[in-house]
Amino acid sequence: MIFLVDCNNFYVSCERLFRPDLTNLPVVVLSNNDGCIISRSNEAKQLGIKMGEPLFKAKKIIEQNNINVFSSNFELYGEISNRIMKELKFFSDSLEIYSIDEAFLDINFENNNLISQNIVKRINQAVGIPVSIGVGSTKTLSKVAGSIAKKLSRGYFVLDNSLIIQNVLSETPVENIWGLGRRYSDFMINNGIKTADQLIKRNKNWILSKFNINVLRTREELRGVSCYPIVSTPTNKKSIRVSRSFKKDIKKYENLEKYISDFAFLASKKLRNENKRVKELGVFIATNRFNKSKSSYYAGFNSYTFIISTSSYIEIVKHSILILKKIFKKGLTYKKAGVTLSNLSLENEYQTSYLISNSTYNDNLMKKIDYINDRFGMNKVCLSSQNIDHKLINSKKKLSPKYMNSWKNIPNIKI
Repeated sequence: MIFLVDCNNFYVSCERLFRPDLTNLPVVVLSNNDGCIISRSNEAKQLGIKMGEPLFKAKKIIEQNNINVFSSNFELYGEISNRIMKELKFFSDSLEIYSIDEAFLDINFENNNLISQNIVKRINQAVGIPVSIGVGSTKTLSKVAGSIAKKLSRGYFVLDNSLIIQNVLSETPVENIWGLGRRYSDFMINNGIKTADQLIKRNKNWILSKFNINVLRTREELRGVSCYPIVSTPTNKKSIRVSRSFKKDIKKYENLEKYISDFAFLASKKLRNENKRVKELGVFIATNRFNKSKSSYYAGFNSYTFIISTSSYIEIVKHSILILKKIFKKGLTYKKAGVTLSNLSLENEYQTSYLISNSTYNDNLMKKIDYINDRFGMNKVCLSSQNIDHKLINSKKKLSPKYMNSWKNIPNIKI
């Protein structure tokens, strides 16, 4: 059977983990630039806070109800997620990490309810995060079961009985089925398919004529035929991207250069964490397409190909700045910018060149930077063109402490 383990309101639960005084109080977590709401406690949901809603639109409800607001602390969330996934491996080696707060497990055991109960209990005791568990013979059925589990106090729901499955699917709207987008579900509704069981009953050829093979696979999964097996080994990334939409438009080149330097450094860090090198580097900037006061929209992009694939912070940041100088236009205000790394290869699998020497000194220097930042906290060593601390102060005004990533932020317990 497939077990879907889904952390409840994950970002909010992470904030509450070190702030038990927030239990049963409305809490929301904001996106990178404090622009939108990306996680809500159940109490905040009941007050009418919507997922993805811009902060300024919800400001009145937040102030009237004293809702606790946090900036996103992804270092903290990532560390807690890693601990949860490590605990889940106790139950099965066949584990697929689907997202930062979701994982699929393939477990063969007679009592699915007992296993579900044990998982909920272990994660709560070992990590302190509440989870919901959906169990089914396929990933799609486990997703259906998971949506029901979130409404139950026990935290799990098992679909292992044909009669129960039939009843549940007859009450599951097609718009709630995993893998079906808004466009497909709207088309189905217009053609008389309103529930999951109605989708199952539709002719295979009709589905293929109106949609694609993935919709047919979803139908088969709802019938109990596995089309999406557990993938324990993560697929290799084809690219890495770090980008942001700015809270306030940027006009000066000097300010934009600092952001590009930050993005390039962060992208390089992700690259090095995966033990990879990059061949193609891209930088893009864009004005606000929704700014009615401006007559034209501009999106600039350019790229650079390294002679030898690299993972050097210095090289990647340096060439990102050179690209920015080519695409920057004076007189415009920029709303979004980013850095992309593509054509990736493993650290020890790359093409050398007689045109340039491969510097061992540079590699050793990069390792020292990694060691210091990993040992003493992010951004202890940066490049002079960066401005990370200033950026965080301006865009993340409600950032919680780095409880698990900084010595000075470790909670003190008085006995």
